[in-house]
Amino acid sequence: MSDLESRLRHAMTEATAELRIAPDLADRVVRRTRRRKTARAATTAAAVVSVVLAAVPAYHVIQEQRHVVSVTAAENVDGVEVRDLPDGFGRPATFEVNDHGLRGKAARWSQGDRTIQVTVYRPKDLAGGYLDLQQRGFLPGGTLWRHRGGGLMSAGRDDLIWWERDGLVLRVTTSASAKKYLEPVAMGLHVPWDPILDTMRVTYMPARYRLVSGEPRGILDGLGRWWSDDQNASMAVEVVRGDRAKDLSALRRVAWPTNEEFLDVRATTVGRARAMEGRVVGDGGRLNQGRMLMWLIEPGLGMRIWAVGATEDEMRRVAEGIEPAPPLAGPSVDGVEVPPALRSVPEAARGRALGWNWTTTTTYWGHPPGKGWYVALSVHRGGLVGTDLWRKDAFRTTPETATVGGVRGLRADSTTTVRVGGRPRLMWTRSFAWEPRTGLAVVVTTAEDTVSSTAHPDLDLDRLVRSLGARQP
Repeated sequence: MSDLESRLRHAMTEATAELRIAPDLADRVVRRTRRRKTARAATTAAAVVSVVLAAVPAYHVIQEQRHVVSVTAAENVDGVEVRDLPDGFGRPATFEVNDHGLRGKAARWSQGDRTIQVTVYRPKDLAGGYLDLQQRGFLPGGTLWRHRGGGLMSAGRDDLIWWERDGLVLRVTTSASAKKYLEPVAMGLHVPWDPILDTMRVTYMPARYRLVSGEPRGILDGLGRWWSDDQNASMAVEVVRGDRAKDLSALRRVAWPTNEEFLDVRATTVGRARAMEGRVVGDGGRLNQGRMLMWLIEPGLGMRIWAVGATEDEMRRVAEGIEPAPPLAGPSVDGVEVPPALRSVPEAARGRALGWNWTTTTTYWGHPPGKGWYVALSVHRGGLVGTDLWRKDAFRTTPETATVGGVRGLRADSTTTVRVGGRPRLMWTRSFAWEPRTGLAVVVTTAEDTVSSTAHPDLDLDRLVRSLGARQP
């Protein structure tokens, strides 16, 4: 684990308490959005709910574009590509293991008395160190292996195990007659990483940054991921949302993990976007902490790269390769696909609001809030979605934990009175929300006129959530 990543981990924001939903949240967001003048339409709203940090990313391989090396993966063991196997070992035997409480999948190649085994464990824990593995019971007589972030090597130099990243432990074991292949096979293991970071995509990373953190997590002011090499060089890419990225001046106010400072700042560009670049120092300017480059994609959405031990050319090329993720083929709300049942319903309003460190994007179908029945789909994105600060800004009442449409989340029901045609009308509002992945909260809200039916049986909350849940990773 790099020094930069260690410092940033201390700055991660954890969601620790149950989240809250206000029955009138949609209307309050409309009023707040009008005051802030951030809405794209005259009427906008957001009915939002809690976030529970968990995700399974879809992995893709991003290759170094400057020096493309054609390598054929000999085998794939639970998503990990095994390269650099010696010739003549043929096809492996595959099986499951349970070692010292860690469950995993393994592949073993054999040739005479020579064997090579690769084991992939996927615990739910954050990445630890080699001492953590030893405490679990692995290789009690092992010594430190100074590659791939640090691991354990057996005294006989025929067994290696290490934390590759959060939720991923790798192990290579050989017979005594094949131990000369131990380190080459270990160094040749390739773990593809997900290029998608929030709604952006990292399309380039220098080949030497082989170590990649797992699922994107909250760092500094946003959502980020780290890349590093074996020599403590590292690069953190962070997406910042909300008021913290409303302009470059706001983006410059970094929530440093300790006492860092941003010095010698100069104006520059990334593509066509205005940007700032400068040195990061700590300990009153006596400690070099690398460089940082930051720029705006649009008001409310910014990027930062914090690089330690990287060249300016490397940082610049990574920045130039960051682009919006490809849009979905069908209608969507900030990257979340609209359920088919809503596509034939008249759209009533759209809007976008900035929170302290998140954005809220909402679409209404049927009627604007306060004018009749409606269905709202709201999407919250940002590094602080789910934190105390976010809850205090958005929620008042306590929802109930519930399963709707086969999805586990939080639900709140309420009644409100609106005026329709000059007369008071009672509306029954139901909100359900869940977090498909870290930093993303999705909420579906239905408001039914208790006097006049919606006449849209497919707009039932359970059916909408079921349809949405089936489309989220």
